[in-house]
Amino acid sequence: MDARTLQFVIPVLVILPILYFRMRRSLKPQRLKPASLLLRPALIIVVAIGVMAASPPRPEDIFWFVLAGVVGAAAGWYWGKTTQLHLHPEDGTVMSTSSQAGMLVLVALVLFRYGIRAGVGLEQAEMHLDIALITDISITFSALLFSARGLEIYLRAQKLLQTPS
Repeated sequence: MDARTLQFVIPVLVILPILYFRMRRSLKPQRLKPASLLLRPALIIVVAIGVMAASPPRPEDIFWFVLAGVVGAAAGWYWGKTTQLHLHPEDGTVMSTSSQAGMLVLVALVLFRYGIRAGVGLEQAEMHLDIALITDISITFSALLFSARGLEIYLRAQKLLQTPS
C-alpha cells in the first residue's frame, strides 16, 4: 500500500471501532443531563463564531453558509427527534436512548466527511477548491447540527419533567 492509501485506511480502521462502541453504548438507556444539552452547543457556537471572525466569509459565499446551517439544523433536529426520552421509574430523572436512525445520521456524516476529504484531496488543484471555505462551511454545518439536536432533546426533556406522573 502506498502512503496515500494508508492516509485514508488507517483513520477508517480507527473510526469504525469507535463508532461501533458508541452505537452500542448509545442504544442503552443513559441518564440525561439537561444543562449539558445547552452548554455544549453554546460552546460549539462560540468557537464557530470565533473561527469565522478570524477570517470572515466573502459576501458571495454566504449562500453556502446559510445552506449548510439549514441542512445542519434540520439533520440535528431529526437526530434529536429520534432519541427516545423517558423518566426513570425510581428517581424521576430523564433517561435517553438513541435510535438506530439517529446513529445512521452519525455514520452518514462520518462517511460523507471521508468522501469529501478524499475527493477534495485528490481534485483540489484541478477543481480550484477553497479548502478554508469548505472547512468553514463544515464548521457551520456541525455547529448547527449539534445545537439543534441538543435544543430539541432539551425541550422534550423539560416537557417530560413538567408532566405530572
